[in-house]
Formats: sequence, C-alpha cells, structure tokens
Amino acid sequence: MFAYVDESGNTGAKLLDDNQPLFITAALLTRSDFDKRFGEQVRAIAKAAGVDEIHATDMGVGGIEAIAPNLLKVLRQAGPAFALARVEERYVIATKVFDTLFDSFENKAVPWHAYNEPSLRMLLIFKVAYILDEPLAARFLEALLEPNDKKAWAKMADFCRDLIPHVPLIPDARSREIVGEALQWIVDSPEALHFVHSDKVGRKSHLPNLIGFGNLLNAIETRSGIWKRLVEVIRHDRQHEFATGLKFWHDMYSNAKQDVVQMPFGGRMVLRRVFGSTLEISNAKDSPGIQVIDVILWLFARAQRQDMPPACQAILDYVYDRGHLDDFSFAAAEVNTQKLIERVRVQPLPPGAIEDAARLRAEIEERRQAGMGDYALMKAAQE
Repeated sequence: MFAYVDESGNTGAKLLDDNQPLFITAALLTRSDFDKRFGEQVRAIAKAAGVDEIHATDMGVGGIEAIAPNLLKVLRQAGPAFALARVEERYVIATKVFDTLFDSFENKAVPWHAYNEPSLRMLLIFKVAYILDEPLAARFLEALLEPNDKKAWAKMADFCRDLIPHVPLIPDARSREIVGEALQWIVDSPEALHFVHSDKVGRKSHLPNLIGFGNLLNAIETRSGIWKRLVEVIRHDRQHEFATGLKFWHDMYSNAKQDVVQMPFGGRMVLRRVFGSTLEISNAKDSPGIQVIDVILWLFARAQRQDMPPACQAILDYVYDRGHLDDFSFAAAEVNTQKLIERVRVQPLPPGAIEDAARLRAEIEERRQAGMGDYALMKAAQE
C-alpha cells in the first residue's frame, strides 16, 4: 500500500501561538500507487481549473468547491482510506512537562504508581496543566530546547522553583504533596533529568510535527493490518525544517524490534510500524496524491472553524466515513481518562484488595525513599 502525507499548522517551537492552536497531519492511503493510476485525472482537473497543480490555499473555498465533484469521483474510483492526526499544541506542552519532570525512573521523588498507573497519571497531568500559566509554559519550552546541558538544567530548576508557588492551586492534598515534592527534588537535582539534546533532531522530537507523524504512522500501520498489505512507500510533502527528523523517526519505527512490550497494569504495545517501507520527501507538484491530501487537510482544518459548502462537505463526509482520527488533545484525554476511571470504578474489588493495595503502596514508598537516599549519597560522593 501507499501513503501520501501532508501537514498543516506548523509553528515550530512556538507552541503558544493562539492563531494556530492545532497541528494537523493527514494521509491518503491506497492499495496501489495513486500517482501512477490516477495522476493524469488529477492533472486534468487542475488544468480545467486553470492551474498547474491543485493547492487549496491558492484556490480558496470557491475554487475547491468548483472542482470538488470531480475530485470525489476520482477518490471513489481509487477506494482509499484516510488517516488524520490532530495535535493540540497546548496539550503537547502539558504532556511534555509531565513526562520530563514526573518520570519516576528519573525523578526519585515521584511515587512509581503516580506516573505509571494510567488513570492516576492522566489525572495528574490535568492537575499540573491547571497550575501552568503561559509565561511559565514559555520558560519550560526554553529549558526543554536549550542545547547546553548545564544551562538547560539551570533553566529547568528555575522553572520548577517558580512553579512551586502555584502548587496550592491543586484541589486535593495528596496531589499537592506529590507535585510539590517532585518539583523541589528537581530544584535540588536537575542534572538527574535526561531531557537535553545537543542535536537539532533530538530537540525537534519534542515538537508537534514529529508527535503527529508518529501518531499518523500508527494509523497507517493499522490500515496495513486491515488490508493485509505491507506499506511500500510513504510520500510526504517537502518539509525542509523537519525532513531530517521525519526520516529519523521513520527509520526508528520501521526498524524497531517486533517484540510485544507488556505495559504496567496490563496492555500491550508493539513499537514497530510500517516495516519495510520507504519514506520519500516529495514536492506536491510531482505527486497528485499529495495534492489531493492537501485539499482534504485544508478542508478539515477549516471545518474546525466554519461550515463548508456542499461539494466540499461531501468530500469531508467521504473522508470521515473511511478515515481514522487520532486526537492528541485535552478533550480527547478527558474522554479517555473518564473511561479509565469508570472501568476501574465498576469492577468489583476481590477479597483482600484494599490490604494488598496498602502493602503495595508501602513498598513503593519504601523504594521511593531509598531511591532518593541513594541518589543523594551518589551525588555527595561525586562532589
């Protein structure tokens, strides 16, 4: 199978841009090479519209509405599937703050279950996001993207020091205790966190472009399994700033081991995606498939803000009927968290569960205290 990919809403490291709160990437998925089979038809549609290539931003709603019926005919002939990955940039910041600061492996003050048990983790992400204002978020991003390790650690310690006065805003006492102790531990030991990247590819891995690309690969892999066809080519619209990062992450996922990873508290994960595929960075002018997904992506982004005219909406309805949406946002996280909590709430507790939980919590606390103590001894020995 083939995938044709485009993206919209690229703000780079400016994740607090109110004008572009979303990053969206999309893929047209076909069983054979769309460019070879349907390229002439797409070029004919463009020629009839008086343009060299179909580019939605240039043509506008009126131009796309005029060609939409013919585009839809081509799509129905091709019989594709679609993948959409929607990334809310402020949710990216919230999750980056949590994963950078509250990973219990690196931050010895964080109880293991607060980070690794899914429902507790998601609730704590929301509570940390609640106390994170825009100036502090900007300072966190500055620390996260700092290439010099000593400067990065100092900036991150300063960020945590200035976030601590916001902790009393968290509604419940236990969460205030966990967050406060975690932040203070980083103030005292920022060098324990492994977030610093001296190379550009590593730093850009924090940004929505590569988060969205990873989520999109999940959807492409899912469609590959449904169709029982290996992914042959992923043709991505040219992205000068992120091309190296896209290639890096494609290589990492496509060459990962096929082993199944057992997650804490149940669940399974396979890291390998789109095994054996080739990533091609291409110009839209050279790929009718990219031109088509450009139109779909543009319509989808505009539909978040306004109603579409009938022919444009018909294309979107066709996409929604045959598409998969990965939504990385506060709203989607809220729905998923409610489902997690409800699943736990309705399950009857087996005999002795409360006592077993109390023992486990005591063991976790003992390991937490030992971890903090061991790190303090190691740090003192190095000074």
